[in-house]
Amino acid sequence: MTVRIWLGERLVELGASLCTVAVLIAGLAIGVPFLRERIAETFLYSFCCVSAVLLRAVLDLAARGILRAARALVVAAPMPLPGPRPVPSITA
Repeated sequence: MTVRIWLGERLVELGASLCTVAVLIAGLAIGVPFLRERIAETFLYSFCCVSAVLLRAVLDLAARGILRAARALVVAAPMPLPGPRPVPSITA
């Protein structure tokens, strides 16, 4: 997966979560009754919605970084070459 594709996917997720937050906050602003009864929960859900997307992106980047570093270490350490073979003695 290229950086461009990964970034595009994370931006779509972030856009969706920000849209959800906007709908919830707009609902509070216009006075939707069931949102006004739960103001604290609405703000908490809004915060968690955006935080979850950002946390997922950070965890995904960390996992990809660890995998890339592990692959670089495996590639950087070549297999040892076999030592010199013993020459059979001719005297018997």
